[in-house]
Amino acid sequence: MDAGNARLPGRRQIEWGVWLLPPLLYLGLVTAYLSVIPLGESPDEPGHWQCVQQVALYNRLPIVEPKPQGPWWEPSAILSGRMCYHMPLYYVLAGLAQKLASATTGTPLAVEFPAYNEAFGETGVMFLHPARTAFWPLAEPASVLAARWISVLGGLAVVGATMGIAYSLWAKSALAAVVAGLWVAGWPQFLFLSRAISNDSLATALAVGVLAWLVCDSRPQRFVGLALLSALAVLTKVTMLFVVVVVAAGWLLELWKTSGQRRALWRSALPMLGIWGGTLLLVQWTPVLRDHFGSSTRSFSVLHERIFLLEYWIEVLRLTLSSGWARFGWMNVAAPDWQAYLWWSVVGLLALGGSVVWWHQKLPRRTLLALLVLLWVAGNLATYLRINLAVPQPQFRFLMSLLPIAGALVAGGLLQKPWPRGVQPVWLVAFLVGGAIGVNLALLGQLVLPKYWGIP
Repeated sequence: MDAGNARLPGRRQIEWGVWLLPPLLYLGLVTAYLSVIPLGESPDEPGHWQCVQQVALYNRLPIVEPKPQGPWWEPSAILSGRMCYHMPLYYVLAGLAQKLASATTGTPLAVEFPAYNEAFGETGVMFLHPARTAFWPLAEPASVLAARWISVLGGLAVVGATMGIAYSLWAKSALAAVVAGLWVAGWPQFLFLSRAISNDSLATALAVGVLAWLVCDSRPQRFVGLALLSALAVLTKVTMLFVVVVVAAGWLLELWKTSGQRRALWRSALPMLGIWGGTLLLVQWTPVLRDHFGSSTRSFSVLHERIFLLEYWIEVLRLTLSSGWARFGWMNVAAPDWQAYLWWSVVGLLALGGSVVWWHQKLPRRTLLALLVLLWVAGNLATYLRINLAVPQPQFRFLMSLLPIAGALVAGGLLQKPWPRGVQPVWLVAFLVGGAIGVNLALLGQLVLPKYWGIP
């Protein structure tokens, strides 16, 4: 294949039904996860739920009440308002969704967690869950499921953004878009996190929306919308501040690289600054937001005592790779490490191959797109590094906004070779769908059912 004219199969339009496969696969698999993982068995889910309840029950922005007491794993800490120092956009949306679900179905707003499991240290199960004999209907009340579906819809937005980014990067290859979407839609850890009551899914969706709009559109006026989305991401989680930096850097890059659009870019600058300035004033003039923003930033302003030890960073790397494959529960229900290493080896090799092929495409905005993607990756990695310099948090959920780039490059790696005569690329789609279903059901059967259902 001529490197200067690299092309992927599937450039022509494919059947519209195939476009629906990634979102349908995602919704089916995330529902499977939702049906078998009990309430409270996700990272910090009880604490996030307290924040949602404050919005739904008291019609207020969440505050850190009651104060956490004792070790993090005891009821006085996990069932406190300890997570309510986060920025509140997710909690407001989830609380409103809970109120709507309660009003339409008659289920109570106030939801109590099951009894705390005193043997958590030995069993890894945080609560004593009632016995269940069927996966359906779902055991949780509609008011809880409403909050979960805010997260589920955030994950669906990530799948859609992945397809859009791949479609744009691969010069409108429909097959590349579908393959990238399927890869992310079947990613086990992504599915696990996308059904949790947590601000991670919404924050990731807003951030990825910025990335997709930045990459897929070239109009200067899009920066006004990008400023708004990035501000909403920060109002969901302070760790998304890197998104604002990337948008600002992207504006400067386009000002430098696209001389014909400089006047339009300058016209977008004032609304951008107005949105960011207005968000800053909103935070400064709202006591709850100001306190939460200060608490969030202060929590990452220190240095952990072990950061100068090589063993610390080896463990951070190991747990990052593990939690990027399949590490469920309170990050204590994990697949064997060799599976994570195999997964990341495949992702790395395919993404590397896809990167080489993509660079040799003669795209009009190739250098600019490459710089934007590199800025995004560097910003997310720098944030992750800063988090782990302050406190040991080697969890891939802080890197979830890299998934669309990984999915797009993996799609290019899978499709880079000419297909043998008589072999249709659609077979790759079928393989990915079947593989995703099989792998995720196997993980649920091996990890989740024995842990929470007592099924060996």
